[in-house]
Amino acid sequence: MVLVPSRTVAAVAAGHEPADASAVVLTDEIRERLADVARRVVAPQIEAALKPIRDELIAAAVGSLDAEALRVIVSAMARNVIREAEVTEAIGHASYRARLYAVALSHQGFITTDMADLVGVPPVELRKIAARGGLTNVARGLYRVDGIDAGDGAPYAEAVFRVGEDAHLHAESVLAFHHLAFVNPSRIKVATTRRVRRELPAHILLVRAAVGPDELTEYEGVPSATVERAIRDSIGSVMSDRLIEATHRAADEGLIRRRQIDPLLAEIGAA
Repeated sequence: MVLVPSRTVAAVAAGHEPADASAVVLTDEIRERLADVARRVVAPQIEAALKPIRDELIAAAVGSLDAEALRVIVSAMARNVIREAEVTEAIGHASYRARLYAVALSHQGFITTDMADLVGVPPVELRKIAARGGLTNVARGLYRVDGIDAGDGAPYAEAVFRVGEDAHLHAESVLAFHHLAFVNPSRIKVATTRRVRRELPAHILLVRAAVGPDELTEYEGVPSATVERAIRDSIGSVMSDRLIEATHRAADEGLIRRRQIDPLLAEIGAA
């Protein structure tokens, strides 16, 4: 039986494998330290990448501190942090055009002046690149990067980014984005709590809605209400049998948790 020395804990946290993970026995003190590592390193990564099921995953990661399982998780997270650091460094040395392309790839082909600013591209450079070709100015502060085929998600991204800060997809439009409930609304519902003064195209329907932070997320780079919230907001405007089918499909696809099915079905049935 081998107790884990402090240098082994440091090695595990750094992503290195102990020589014999099966021989490691965790004392209460080491378990506590590993739990702290999991909370600081694992939990934030899971929160960002897997928000729909974050509670279960975090509980599993911290609560089941099996040495081998924890080694694998922490090692993977460490590698991911290193990759992200390398990407950030690469972006810092890339040309303005390359930076914009990299960001737009994860936002359905669109980039806002705020996104550009985050990667060090000032608004004046955006305008210069657009004038030379390669960027299309869609609306004030919003550009589409030429050459990126975003597919079906592009109109939803454009609608949200046109409305601006704090905007997100709402109700049936969230379901349509995920091809749920057989909905195909002629107008894209975008919710915000702000007063929007800019003129919007007719296909964008602006909705005033206060949504809690736990009910907001991003899907494929598009700010959105969660699918759970969208199903609730669609009760009364989408047929019940379609919402029931959408609830089961959303669970199958990992868009909602299994434990959310029954409460949603109850609300749909009571409407």
